[in-house]
Amino acid sequence: MPGHPRLYRRGSTYYHRAAVPKDIADSYGKVEETFSLRTKNRAEALVRVRIEAARIDRLFEEHRRALSRQQEKDAEEPLEELTLIQIARAKQAYLHHLLDEDEEARLEGFEDPDDPDEPIAYEPRPTFEEWQQVNQDMNEVNRTNLARGKRDEFFRSEAEEILTWEGIDLKLAEGSPSWPRLIRALQEASVEAHEATKDRDLGNPVSTPPYPEVTPRGTDGDSEGLLLSEAVTSWEAEKSRGAWSPKVRDDHLAWMAAFKEIAGDKALSQYNKDDARRFKAVLLKLPANWKKKPDVRNLSILEAADKAAEAGMPPMSSATLNKALRRVGAFWNWVEAHHDGIRTGLFKGLTIKETVNARDQRDPFSTEQLSKLFNSPLYTGCRSERFCAEPGDHSMRGTARFWLPLLGLFTGARLNELCQLTVKDVRNEDGIAFLEITDKAEDQKVKSASGRRRIPVHQQLVEFGFLEFVDEQRDADEDQLFPELKIDASGYRSGEFSKFFSRYLERIGVKTDKTSFHSFRHNFEDACRNGGVLPHIMNAIQGHTEQGMAGRYGDGRYRLDVLLQAVNRIDYSELNLELVRFTPRSSIMRSPS
Repeated sequence: MPGHPRLYRRGSTYYHRAAVPKDIADSYGKVEETFSLRTKNRAEALVRVRIEAARIDRLFEEHRRALSRQQEKDAEEPLEELTLIQIARAKQAYLHHLLDEDEEARLEGFEDPDDPDEPIAYEPRPTFEEWQQVNQDMNEVNRTNLARGKRDEFFRSEAEEILTWEGIDLKLAEGSPSWPRLIRALQEASVEAHEATKDRDLGNPVSTPPYPEVTPRGTDGDSEGLLLSEAVTSWEAEKSRGAWSPKVRDDHLAWMAAFKEIAGDKALSQYNKDDARRFKAVLLKLPANWKKKPDVRNLSILEAADKAAEAGMPPMSSATLNKALRRVGAFWNWVEAHHDGIRTGLFKGLTIKETVNARDQRDPFSTEQLSKLFNSPLYTGCRSERFCAEPGDHSMRGTARFWLPLLGLFTGARLNELCQLTVKDVRNEDGIAFLEITDKAEDQKVKSASGRRRIPVHQQLVEFGFLEFVDEQRDADEDQLFPELKIDASGYRSGEFSKFFSRYLERIGVKTDKTSFHSFRHNFEDACRNGGVLPHIMNAIQGHTEQGMAGRYGDGRYRLDVLLQAVNRIDYSELNLELVRFTPRSSIMRSPS
């Protein structure tokens, strides 16, 4: 069977591999496009590699066009001044942005702590009163600055951002006298937006003003003939340059493929709200993990939805349905910002109220489950690394399997945050050892900006010998704290361990439908509450975004001694950890050298 120049095999799995063309290599960000085709069958690999090769060629061409546009813009001389019309357009765009953001918050709904039946959202939402207070506080600052002609750095950065927006797209000289005028216009827009939100707070209907009409450069903004599939390719190329991990990319593209199958591949300008509603209607009938269910996995998505409904198969969860709607909605938000002549708000208001309390999505481990885990062969001695669920004399102390559950319990960190730690990420400052959760390395990721944080090492981990383990890895010249954890096809180091841990919990009789490694995060938060750790300190340790005005000012970091005091309030005294194997050491915390 003839081959393909981009097809090669690593082990028994086939891969796509293509060098980035020389004319774009310096700016592309990597030297080759190499990824698994996720098959061991050569015939199937040949089909997939042709599809992927065509997709990658489109990415290369899109990068060339984007590079050309950027070079043209860089070559432009900056404007010495903006016209009054240009400033007015920037103000109109900003006013639209502020009121559209307010409208989105109201569509999502506010938390009602007095309603015991309201489910807790995945992402924290403000109450109506908190939203009012934040807007009022910001308005007072803005009005004071506007009255006194004071231009704070916040609006300077907002002005710089707006000049890059679609339809504005201007390059302004650094010392231009238009900067003060532009900043003042944005301050005025902020005050005007507050007046409108006050009317909305009273229940008065206030429409969001339209975004200023966009005049595209050349034909790139024309959506009359641009197909959905072509736009998705451009969207993927842009987002994959940093915003997406491979796993997140695949998830977005899978739902976009489902939307295209349902709504068809047509010009962007031809889609309307009915297409979004039809997509939602199919999802409402589609079962969870339908691609893995024998009865429907070989059917089209429309056929699978109909057959599942006829057979009475349980539909996917509300959380999964909403996730799919948000994934596809994110694409249309991007389209609105980049293309003309399309209908706006296709997916606004389509998410459904989730009937399951967020805390019920995952259970914390019970004390009995934790005792069973930490008194199992993984900690008391096992037959071998392969047979680590069977008792024996082999110690697992030098492995990720030993340390990750303990770190999860005593730090509350997410699994991949721990799996991607380097030896240098275990640091010391002023005598306090801590983990630095960061995305500094190319293969490190955090969920959000607030995910970059420092977590002091709990005294119990010190007594278990965690810092000695770190020293051992440093002495062995290891870069990764857990070098046995390799990056998988999704771009994460946590994939294999997650599968192992689930299997291990089953082997020792601890696994349930609602327990996983993420359950440690729930245990940690419960321990914080029971230990009297203040909510904002707990959020800082957990990497949650700080809400309200406090989240806008300062650098958001707490002193290590404050965090250490909170971490050491975490107490699992009811938990039997006597049989966890560790190296005896002084109870005084020592810095990793």
